Amino acid sequence: MKRILSRNLRRAATAIAVASAATLAFTGTASAATGAATASGSEVYGSANWTWTLSGMTGINMAVRDTKCDGNPVYVFFEADLGMGTIDPTPYRWNESGCGTTSYWSNLKYHSGTKLSRVRVVTCVDDAGWDTCYRSGWQYNPEA
Repeated sequence: MKRILSRNLRRAATAIAVASAATLAFTGTASAATGAATASGSEVYGSANWTWTLSGMTGINMAVRDTKCDGNPVYVFFEADLGMGTIDPTPYRWNESGCGTTSYWSNLKYHSGTKLSRVRVVTCVDDAGWDTCYRSGWQYNPEA
């Protein structure tokens, strides 16, 4: 009887250990913070989503749509606030395909070289004179 009881206790302990390990494997650690924003006007629509890091973003997906048949290309980029009044524009992503088209980019990265506190998405129309641009609200980095 003692052996059966002992064997059952070992089985129960093993089952509990396996269940605990499975729970940890599926829940893991807290997931990384994500961000998303859009910026648009009557001529252009742009959007982006990403995963924050302390000094930047990874897994960036961006898109920009030309919504006006005016022959002007459109583009999208981020403005990154590096602190002390420094705003760093990221590279422009262009859509020169014309009216009603959307250009996409995925799995991009941005590293600021310092702690990144916030970013915003900017979409622009490459028109005469100063380009016409629209900005999202600032998106704050919870990792910073």
